[in-house]
Order: sequence, then structure tokens, then C-alpha cells
Amino acid sequence: MHDVFLKFADHAEALAALQAAGAIIPPDEDGRIACLDTGLPDGMTAIKAVGAGCDGVVLAGTVEWRVDMEASEQPALAPVPGFHVNLRLAEDALLPASLSAFIIVPPPVTPAETFS
Repeated sequence: MHDVFLKFADHAEALAALQAAGAIIPPDEDGRIACLDTGLPDGMTAIKAVGAGCDGVVLAGTVEWRVDMEASEQPALAPVPGFHVNLRLAEDALLPASLSAFIIVPPPVTPAETFS
């Protein structure tokens, strides 16, 4: 299996693109794309919107630093623009062409989230 990291302008674009690629995506109770592993086209094994509560938000360090509760310095975090989705494909599967425009290039060296 291999993972593909996708970034869309917003949730609506992600939902439309994934459905156009053949994924049947019932929104969760908050209307968001949930983690799913059924209703997917051949070759796709899982889809997950990243972030707390599948909100699609990835946080990245900024140039600012903050002191945490244990008095150690940590980089301040800010949201990375876009709605982020991780997609797991079977080893021999190709990404649907309709999703190729949304691939994060280069892929993240240390992704915010991965499939377990």
C-alpha cells in the first residue's frame, strides 16, 4: 500500500473531487468527510480528512516561539491553507487522474497524520 497526500481549496472541493473519482462519501454527523474504508473505488483502501475531528486542517510551525506549560520553548503553530486529505491506495493501484491536480508535491517528509 502507499499513501497519497492531497490538498484542496476547501471541504466542498475535496468532497466533489473525491466523489467524482468514484468514492461514495457519506458525511459524518458534522457534515465533514470522515475516515472511511468502504464505498471506495477499486484500488482505494482508505480516505481520511486530516486534523482534529476530520476538519482538514494541518498545523505547521511558524517563525515565532511559545513557552509551554513545562517552560520549554515550542514553535508557534498556524494552519496551513487548504483542506487536507490522506488517501491510501493498494500497492499496484494508480491515483485516479481526476485527483492528480491535488497531490501535494513534494510529499510531506513528516506528514501531520498517517494511517496506522
